[in-house]
Amino acid sequence: MKMVLVFDTDDRDGMKSSLKIMKQLADDNGLSEVMSNIDDPRFGKIEFITMLKDFDAYTRKKGSRGTTGEAWTLRTLKDFADEVYNIKRKENRYKRQWC
Repeated sequence: MKMVLVFDTDDRDGMKSSLKIMKQLADDNGLSEVMSNIDDPRFGKIEFITMLKDFDAYTRKKGSRGTTGEAWTLRTLKDFADEVYNIKRKENRYKRQWC
């Protein structure tokens, strides 16, 4: 089956409908993992490195850093990821919080 979708930038409702159709087609054909979520924040390389340095400071302040050989808990990783995503969504860039 072939389909042609028109993405008319003068028709906002039509654009939304086209995106819904594409998402549904991707889901139906097992391509949903390829589709990106527009709500997901994107990080540049320097911003990502800054975030990793901040993670080190975050784990020290939260006291969740394990002793030598221990991994961080899943809860620590999830809490940090939630913080990062919230900051990125609000500010549109990641700002160091714990360093």
